[in-house]
Amino acid sequence: MLTWKETIIKVLEEAGRPLHYAEITQIIGDRGLKDHSAAMPANTVNRELHSMSDPDDPQYDRKIRKCSKAVFELVTTDSPRSVMQEQEFDNEERENDHNHIIRVHAFGLHWEKDRVRWNSGKILGCQPHGSLEIDFADQQGVYLLHNNRSVAYVGRTTDSLYQRLRLHNSDKDHKSARWDCFSWFGFRDVEDDGKLKPMPAQVKSNRLIDILEAVLIEALEPPINGRRGDHLGTEYNQVTDPEIVETERRAHFQRLAS
Repeated sequence: MLTWKETIIKVLEEAGRPLHYAEITQIIGDRGLKDHSAAMPANTVNRELHSMSDPDDPQYDRKIRKCSKAVFELVTTDSPRSVMQEQEFDNEERENDHNHIIRVHAFGLHWEKDRVRWNSGKILGCQPHGSLEIDFADQQGVYLLHNNRSVAYVGRTTDSLYQRLRLHNSDKDHKSARWDCFSWFGFRDVEDDGKLKPMPAQVKSNRLIDILEAVLIEALEPPINGRRGDHLGTEYNQVTDPEIVETERRAHFQRLAS
């Protein structure tokens, strides 16, 4: 099987155009070019691309060039970037590092309530293409409860997303029968091993305003907004709790046997 570097170059060659690292990851997964058993395949692709495009990195490959934020291309000419372009990208990288202090690093949209086992202490998700499961139970941020895809409730959690949602699903909460799925937007990033990083220590007011706008645009999908919200990180797919899957499998075979 090809290495990550060889696979990335192959995708860029066949595309014949610049690609965002997330798009490269998607293509690799769709075509089964690499094993996506890691928790964060997009992070792996992103790291490889930055190493290959950085002249100071031992993995530098002059065939790969960063042409804009998170977008890379295969160099087909010998025309180097101008000094002004290099300065623009350096400034963009410094700004991006600064912005990393606080942003929505991970989010999930319209996850089904019935796919969570509410006595497990877990809310499971993953990146596409069969990556390792990630437990978002301790994620912190904001969440929305939906009823038939309409937003029924907006809340926040500063400790545990799981505990807040479990409370809303309890018989003691009048909201329990009034929502069937939820969306969440978390400030805690994900480590390569699938564990959640600590909350960022600093929050700036302008950054917080940007984040709130991004969450509302993404969650409410207003028809006049022609773009997605800025400063959103990786979207994760929901994973059904394994015990729920097993229970449904047994029920299916019992029905067949009866």
